[in-house]
Amino acid sequence: MSARRSAAARLLRIGRRDRRPAWLLLDNLITTFGAAFTLIALPFLVMRLSGRALDLGAVAAIEALPSLVLLFAFRGALDRFDPARLLWWCRAAYVAINLTLAAATWFDAMSLELIYALALIGGIVWAVAYPAGRACFGLYLRRGLLAPANAVFALASSVATMAMPMLAGGLILSSSGPHALAAAFAVDALCVAASLPLISALRRRGPARGREAVDEDTGAATTNAATIAAPPIARSYYLYLLASSLLAFGPVQILLPVLLVQRHDPRYLAIYAAQFLGVSLAAALAARRPPERMERILYGVAGCWLAAALAYALLGWGAAAWPLGATVLAFGLLAAASNHYGIRSLSWLQRSADPRRMGREMTWFSAATMGAMPLAALATGWLVETRGLAGASLTLAAALAACALAGAMHLHLRATVARAAGPRDGAASPAAFAADD
Repeated sequence: MSARRSAAARLLRIGRRDRRPAWLLLDNLITTFGAAFTLIALPFLVMRLSGRALDLGAVAAIEALPSLVLLFAFRGALDRFDPARLLWWCRAAYVAINLTLAAATWFDAMSLELIYALALIGGIVWAVAYPAGRACFGLYLRRGLLAPANAVFALASSVATMAMPMLAGGLILSSSGPHALAAAFAVDALCVAASLPLISALRRRGPARGREAVDEDTGAATTNAATIAAPPIARSYYLYLLASSLLAFGPVQILLPVLLVQRHDPRYLAIYAAQFLGVSLAAALAARRPPERMERILYGVAGCWLAAALAYALLGWGAAAWPLGATVLAFGLLAAASNHYGIRSLSWLQRSADPRRMGREMTWFSAATMGAMPLAALATGWLVETRGLAGASLTLAAALAACALAGAMHLHLRATVARAAGPRDGAASPAAFAADD
């Protein structure tokens, strides 16, 4: 708790003389507020049209395809442009997409084919918007602010993510017609539109890091030689993030809406309160400065896999005897594990990446995290269709336990190799953990 208050107080002090953290925080709050409505409305719309969890997973998978194309075909594209400018245009495109969803739903003209088409367009926009947004954090905030800023932003997002789905979910569950769903999409469009002036202000202020960085006090251009000389990020780092997305945290976006639709009980909206508590705990623990060495971050990721495995086991076994309590506890534990791993891993990457390669590294990050989650959703939808909710949860628990064991063995082997390649006194070279595998 004290760590979280300290992080918030530090951001408040700096915000008095540098508005960039405040603009990013407000932008985060506004867009998360709106996205929470679509997060609930879209699964309900798909399930009402087809009633199949596999179709919901297919929509999510279509959204992921453009990010994979961007990763393999245009990896360095984002480094050629100002990420804030790209983010502004992507947000404008999101406004148009959400207004189309709202109009088609309101006039009862929605179909699965139209949802697939809009998901593809939205995926193209998202493939640029997500890494551009993460790059803005890395370039427009000073390195010392990244960990507390990510923690405070995660906590603020969890407040909106908890309150808004409860509001939107209550509205949607109370109505069987399309108008409530259309209103949810319209709210998202208005929120994204309100964020555009904030991105414009951020662009005018300029970045805090890199060759064109602007000093917060003098306004003069500066260059951070230490960060420019940073070594490349090991690709094994992104493999750990990919495994987390596919097995630990991506399945939640299918399991939670399917469970809400199946139970159709407003009491299960308490899951969002449990998720908020989990995020609060994770933010307090992750607000401190991340370690310099990559393997310490990856040990933490493996620990989060074990916590997620416990949560899925609880969801698979405990829900039969204690349906509401076990379900709420499981999703709260998943939220805590995912946000602790997410804050620490992202803060380390933003601190360690070369500013000249920030767009490339954030493209890898987005593909391994948010880009992989729709693929996890497709696989989870198939598991739910074939094995049921409990069977899918137990399968994920077993896979995560196996991954945690394999990860521990891999990290032990890396440490042994690094010590052997290091100086004679046995100290491992920091670069040994930063080079490509």
